Amino acid sequence: MILFTAAHLPTAMSIPDRLHCVNPNCPAPYPQPGHHKFCLRCGTSLRLSDRYIPLQRLGSGGFATIYTVWDLQTHQERVLKVLAVTSPKALKLFEQEAIVLGSLRHPGIPKVEPNSFFLVPTPQQQPLYCLVMEKIVGPTLEDVLTKYFPQGCPETLVLDWLCQATDILETLHRRHIIHRDIKPSNLMLREFQLANPALGEAYQGQLVLIDLGGAKQKGAKDSSTRLFSSGYSPPEQLTGQLVEPAADIYALGRTAIHLLTGQHPVDLEELHSGALEWRSRVSTSPALTNLLEAMVQWEATDRPQTAREVRSCLARMPGTPLHRQARTMATLARTKAIARQTSTRIVQTGRQWTHGAIAAVADTTREMWGGAVGSVCGVLLGFFLADLTPLGELFARLIEAYVPRLLAGVEVELGPEFLLFACVGLGTGWGLAAMGGLGQRVQRVKAGLTGFLGYSLAWLAWVGLPGGAIARFLTTLVIAAFVLPLGLGLSGYRVFQAFVAALGTALLFGLSLVYGNLSGRMVEEILLLARFDLTVGFCSLLGMGIAMGLAIAHYLLVPLLQWLGTRNSSQ
Repeated sequence: MILFTAAHLPTAMSIPDRLHCVNPNCPAPYPQPGHHKFCLRCGTSLRLSDRYIPLQRLGSGGFATIYTVWDLQTHQERVLKVLAVTSPKALKLFEQEAIVLGSLRHPGIPKVEPNSFFLVPTPQQQPLYCLVMEKIVGPTLEDVLTKYFPQGCPETLVLDWLCQATDILETLHRRHIIHRDIKPSNLMLREFQLANPALGEAYQGQLVLIDLGGAKQKGAKDSSTRLFSSGYSPPEQLTGQLVEPAADIYALGRTAIHLLTGQHPVDLEELHSGALEWRSRVSTSPALTNLLEAMVQWEATDRPQTAREVRSCLARMPGTPLHRQARTMATLARTKAIARQTSTRIVQTGRQWTHGAIAAVADTTREMWGGAVGSVCGVLLGFFLADLTPLGELFARLIEAYVPRLLAGVEVELGPEFLLFACVGLGTGWGLAAMGGLGQRVQRVKAGLTGFLGYSLAWLAWVGLPGGAIARFLTTLVIAAFVLPLGLGLSGYRVFQAFVAALGTALLFGLSLVYGNLSGRMVEEILLLARFDLTVGFCSLLGMGIAMGLAIAHYLLVPLLQWLGTRNSSQ
């Protein structure tokens, strides 16, 4: 198995003078001159798919050889997997990994762009099967365990990893995909930093689940592509029975026990029953002990059946990132900080501007505050309806059924977060209308319903449109920020003001992307709507951005249009 660790990855940001041929039959693959387009020894192309330049061989594992490549389009380093074994089984697994990765969008799953699976011809008439994916910089959990915690990782770290892994599994299982090979070496930490190994203090980064080559659809038998990892795979997988989400839950539970104890599950198994004897080797909280014991039950029916069940158990444990009290306290602290910053800026602005400017700023601030508070209320309502009631799933299924009828041939796949985001639009519209600023007539109900509609259309664009995450993200912002103001009681130039709000909001987030305050990975993590704090922050900024765009239109651009109109009529 390949370990994509920081030690293996080159740091060069430009094309070097020496390249590496990716043909496994090349007699001398390295070094090749950087300016050459073909290998000097075997003639294989060094410009793969007219886009990727092979820089360095990282290693090999399973059926593939791994390289670092330079992407001429994005000017970034990526990881290239080249199929080294041409058997039908290996090719099937390789193609399956390309399909699975290409269909998923989650910061905890390596990203694969469209057309990243391709063939490279060779002079030997045997094409090379290639797959390009996102380059993950960081160690595996197996590396962290071996290097920093050989006696076992602290419970706080394992709890955090469990929460992140459960979120990833929830995304996979929602698409009816079973990973089948969860273990410490297949879980990486993006940009891992450890502050104090002795105390277990760490900035852990994003957990990433790799090696989806063995993934299967829910309900499929393992007879054609039997796959198991000793100590981690459940008994039903070893015997080739139907695979269900409970198989991944079993493997994740055993992975967590390995991380806590520092001992491989095989070394903990009782000779006759196969059960793990681990509780006497490490001290853990009763809640975590009970959860892990349930996850590694021999019978699949005795385990939690979904990742959502595991997530619910973790959310009830104090100290985990999913615990409601921890999320609430963090949100309140951020809200207080925002309130203090807003108050300070209002005072500073009041000292600098004249009375008329102060009135405009105060009006704008009230609207921004109304948009932010309304969005927070919408988030709270959305989380309640989507997570704690069946309405989220019911609403998503209803929309999924009606979209193909309205738009022939268009199909979307929605989750409970669709209702959550729509409720944010409801709250934002209501909050903006309740402030009654910007010369509008107060129409709370109409504004709330229009916001609900606008944010619903925006979410459909996010999940349904093709293209990269950045383009779909900006399209989502434009739709939400344009439709919502149409329901406010704005006085004149309503469509124009909505256009300015949409343009201003897109420009605000676009500049954040340009100057590096926001990245494509952060965009996808934000729009998963899985983290309460990120959801509150993003939705608040979106509501404030709409209010700011409307204020610019109301106080600057609309008076300018009116002045130009009066001047033209007088002439």
